[in-house]
Parts: sequence; C-alpha cells; structure tokens
Amino acid sequence: MSIENKNIVITGAVSGIGKALLIQLLPKNKQILAIDINMDGLISLKTSFPQIEVLHLDLAKLDNLQVIFRWIKSHWGVVDIFFANAGIAKYGKWKNIKIQDVDQIFKINTLIPIETALWLKENQKDHPFRLVVTASAISYWPVPGYAAYAASKAAIHQFAETIWSEENGDWLTLVYPSATDTGFFDFAGKDIPKAYPVQSVKTVAKSIIKGVEKGKRRIYPSCFFWTVMKVNKWIPMLRPIYFFMERNKLNRWSKN
Repeated sequence: MSIENKNIVITGAVSGIGKALLIQLLPKNKQILAIDINMDGLISLKTSFPQIEVLHLDLAKLDNLQVIFRWIKSHWGVVDIFFANAGIAKYGKWKNIKIQDVDQIFKINTLIPIETALWLKENQKDHPFRLVVTASAISYWPVPGYAAYAASKAAIHQFAETIWSEENGDWLTLVYPSATDTGFFDFAGKDIPKAYPVQSVKTVAKSIIKGVEKGKRRIYPSCFFWTVMKVNKWIPMLRPIYFFMERNKLNRWSKN
C-alpha cells in the first residue's frame, strides 16, 4: 500500500522507534497524531513539527484508549494506519518482578493493541486500515532479565498468529525488532546492559515503512536476528550460548 496522504496514529511517538517513524513519514503525510505519556516530549515534538497533532495519554490506563478513538472520530472520521508502538519493560530477575509492573507491562504491550484491533474491525468495516504493532524479537527468542516483557510480547505475537489462522488478517502487521538504540533501556532499569544485537532507530523505522508498503504481515528489521534464528534450527547450540552470555550480564548487573 502507498503510505502517502494517510491519517496516521503513532503511540510512543516522543522517542525511539515512534519518533523515527514520525520523522520519516512526515514528508508525505501531514495528518499525524502523536501520542505519548511524556508531556515535555510532546511539547518539544509539536514545536519541531507544528503540523502534527498530539495527545498526552497514559496508556497503562485502558480507558485512555477511548480518548484516541473519540479523537479519530471527531477529527478524521477514520484512521488509515495505526502504529501501536508504545511499549514498556522492566529488567531484572523474574523472582524480583513486582505484580504492579507485570500488570502495567501487559496493559501497554498486549491489551492496548488487542483493544485497538477490536475497535478498528468494528468501526471501520467499510474503510481499509492497517494496524502495525511493535512486538519484539523477544517474542521468539527470550532474553534473560525480561520475563514479563517477553511474556507480553509473546502474547501479542500469538494473538496475531491466531487472527491470521482464523481469517485473512491482511490488515494486521507485527514488527519484530531486536534491541534498538533508544531510551527504552533507560526506562527498563538503571544502567542495564543492552541485549545483542543493537540496531539504530532509523534503520528499524525504515524497515517498518518498507514492510508496510509491501503489505507484510511480519517485519523483521534485523537480518542478523532472522539469520541466527534460522541457523539455530540446524545448530541448536547458538541459543544456549546466547542465553549464557545474557545471563552473565544479568548476574553482573544484579550484583551492582
């Protein structure tokens, strides 16, 4: 599909992949709604790109999703592409996870995309749309230190797989980036080690846009991750070696 002159929503738009998407989409799209919990970031974004619209929302509060839907109805009527990009993680050993954190992680990473999918299917039966959800390579390949985050991303992955098994589902795209060089890690924990490999946000955003244009259901921005995942089927020692390396990082971090 052509990504030009579309009504576009981006959650988690202030930084990282969301901001990179916004910047790369703006030259051909003036109707962009940027959503984030970071009010200062939204003000800065609006100052830099006055043509965009912004909404300050905490998506851990599920009722706030209705605010987005009402905004779409009153301002545009319909949305063409909805980038469900907002995400949150907590780093640390699974036994130290707080249930409040697990609840917040699942609300933002899993429930928000699911409710968005339901709303779009119900309210835009006669208007084509695409829901693009930022999942994670961790959906396939868990990383020590990210138990709740991995579970939430695996859940949205399986939700999408089930949709594709039940119906055509060509309106739904999932993106599986590996670790990305963003402020995401700063929110996940103090001085946490980044899981290998790390990609630039520009590369990930470019890959997402190209994949959406081609109508792909699954987008893998990291060729390295995709290759390793395939090779591991034939050389299964790769996975335990990777876990060993990341587990050592987690243990060192836990001692600090």
